[in-house]
Amino acid sequence: MAKTPELKVVFDTNVLFTQVASDLIRSSLGTLIEENSDHADLKIEWHLPAVVVGERKYQMLERAKELLPSLQKMERLLGHSFAISEDTLELHVQKAIDGSINKYDLKVAELEVEEVDWRQIIQKSIFRQSPFEPGDKEKGFRDAVIAHTFLQLHSVSPKTPSICRLVLVSEDARLREYVSEESDGSANVRILSSLDELESLINTLVSSIPEDLAKDLADKAANLFFEKDNEKSLYYKEAIRDQIRSEHGEALKKSPLEGLAKEGKTWWIAPPIFMKKVKSKINWTSMVEPEFDLYHMEDDAKTAADSLSEIFSSQSKGGSPRMAGLGSLLTAKKVVDHTGRDLFEVHWSAVLSQAGNLTKPKIEKINYLGNDLAE
Repeated sequence: MAKTPELKVVFDTNVLFTQVASDLIRSSLGTLIEENSDHADLKIEWHLPAVVVGERKYQMLERAKELLPSLQKMERLLGHSFAISEDTLELHVQKAIDGSINKYDLKVAELEVEEVDWRQIIQKSIFRQSPFEPGDKEKGFRDAVIAHTFLQLHSVSPKTPSICRLVLVSEDARLREYVSEESDGSANVRILSSLDELESLINTLVSSIPEDLAKDLADKAANLFFEKDNEKSLYYKEAIRDQIRSEHGEALKKSPLEGLAKEGKTWWIAPPIFMKKVKSKINWTSMVEPEFDLYHMEDDAKTAADSLSEIFSSQSKGGSPRMAGLGSLLTAKKVVDHTGRDLFEVHWSAVLSQAGNLTKPKIEKINYLGNDLAE
């Protein structure tokens, strides 16, 4: 029996990042791991470089410290101590990290420091060569450690793509450039910039579509689903924006944070993700993400002060008060507290013709996945 092919995935910190202090990885990555950990025809290993775990621990501790004042206020209100302080935070954060590692079966990859050519790293740092960032301040040491952790994992893995593939997922262009240079010629290495690209790759590997064809079809699917001002593209033809407003109007209106108003902005559309192929039918998902602001109104103190000054100045000169100026005392300005996006997953399909084209596009369903808030 042929050995099940392997896929080893290594994540950079920016792919894991979440504002939630209790979570090692963002929820979308957790979902992707859970949905792709039991393929019969592909064994997937999820790797975190030790330096990435350390960096996330630092980020989680800093976020947890920001929450301490609110907890202390709650203690005073209830007259009860929760026994949480900066001294105990690290213990709780480490417990959360260990819990996530066990839940998702993550493998922590340690760097064998004695095998790294540190002279080369120092030279690249001095001259700001990738993975280091150009500029007055040196930035890129952690990226260099992540890169060599990945390269060491590659060095001890099978080199035949049909047996084993290795993937680095990072949003950092300099890190991707460096790993690409250092692994040049390795047919089993893929360097990706997003979880969407990773999901497409996994779906391709467990389908009957060759990887090169899937990439070509993804480009065609992108234009088929949405092309700006092209009324024949599926987004316009099926009035997807109107469908979302009709089916999920309450989600679009509702503010995710109590006490803050919500205002819609630009609608963003992500490239389609290949899902599966059944005979000649290919299923895709496209993310439609309406952007929004969360805001509150507050009095414009400067406007009010200026208005009062103008009113009393008029009186001191013997004139009657300028009552019209009183209206500006009530002026309030909008203060944006957060930006975010509502996340809608549009499931659609198309038929693959013998000529290799996608035809007969059709909307299957539209799901609301919640929202993504930025600080």
